[in-house]
Amino acid sequence: MKQTPETIVLLNFGCEDIQKFARAIRDRHIYTMVMPYTVPAERVTQEAPAGLIVCADAGVPARPEARAKFDALKLPTLDLTGGIGGKVDEAVEFCKAKCGCTGSWTMEKFIDEAIADIRSQVGGQKVVLGLSGGVDSSVVAALIHKAIGKQLTCVFVNHGLLRKNEPEMVQEIFARNFDMNLCYVDASDRFLDKLKGVSDPEQKRKVIGKEFIEVFAEAAAKVDAPFLGQGTIYPDILESIPLDGNPNGVIKSHHNVGGLPENMKFKLVEPVERLFKDEVREVGRMLGLPSELIDRHPFPGPSLGVRHVGAIERNTLAMLREADAIVTEELTKAGWYHKTWQTFAIFVPVKTVGIKNHQRSYDYVIAIRSINSVDAVTAQVVRLPWELLETMMERIVKEVDGVNRVVYDITAKPPGTIEWE
Repeated sequence: MKQTPETIVLLNFGCEDIQKFARAIRDRHIYTMVMPYTVPAERVTQEAPAGLIVCADAGVPARPEARAKFDALKLPTLDLTGGIGGKVDEAVEFCKAKCGCTGSWTMEKFIDEAIADIRSQVGGQKVVLGLSGGVDSSVVAALIHKAIGKQLTCVFVNHGLLRKNEPEMVQEIFARNFDMNLCYVDASDRFLDKLKGVSDPEQKRKVIGKEFIEVFAEAAAKVDAPFLGQGTIYPDILESIPLDGNPNGVIKSHHNVGGLPENMKFKLVEPVERLFKDEVREVGRMLGLPSELIDRHPFPGPSLGVRHVGAIERNTLAMLREADAIVTEELTKAGWYHKTWQTFAIFVPVKTVGIKNHQRSYDYVIAIRSINSVDAVTAQVVRLPWELLETMMERIVKEVDGVNRVVYDITAKPPGTIEWE
């Protein structure tokens, strides 16, 4: 992405809520970027910022030696090293009065600039993109397609772990809304055969990841594209940097497609890498993606593979898929879907005694989990109405063969994690 006029750089000297602060200023149509205090001054000047805001929580060391290199840039600077709480209005006033910002940055302007950037980067060459059906990859697909049309090929891999009717839904949405090259690869049997007998959660993730890379690489090789489109978003980048920019911290790669064979030397196209999640959703709406895709709950990369505890069998996976569909359907009917961040079913490989169809049963357990979160770092349990939970339970036990008990997970994060595996 080219330099954005009127950019304000937020220098992170140790501020835990700096992402929220940056996002709040963006809501006033002023473009912000976050950089750690360890960044070279030259990196700041590359963005041609209109001004700097130095951010730190109260009590964080001053680090005058780090401040000096930024002071030497002679840019308008606002010092918020005593904390950023309640300082959004002050920051916006500084941006307008001292930095000359007009508050004209909008998603419409972003889309126009992103399209121009993609066309400039790609020229007349091809781009291949792994389409998962999630928000980020779907928006990137729509954005790149708007820029270069048929030069884009999307590869949608069905690994057999998707939600009920998901392969059909994703293909139908893109066929209905975009005249796009879409390569659908049904590799369900290939994945499920490789997962047979694998019960360790981390090993399951590795099997799914390795197999996905191989399947995607095979499909991408047929396209012969020099560019790879990715759904990297701004939090992916920011969360790879320690909160206070500590140079001793481990910085993870933010690329969300990794491990491709070395002979596949892609150049990356990441048009939304400087947008927050809600901004990505807004871009998607403007590009014509329907709410059923844009406003979906987050879904893990390994899909139902990490919501099926233990080794995956085709019959128990089918139980989970059906139970999860019932949970989503009832949640939506009750008006709770958009009130929760994630609500889903988990297959528990434990059999319990019960009564089903007026006779003794010895069947599996389904757990329901519903949480709210902002950043996935912490999560709070949602207190769904008891009547709604009872309806979910009654339908699951009645309609899903092999299940006779439903439990509700009330564990927050921490101590639990969002996913069970």
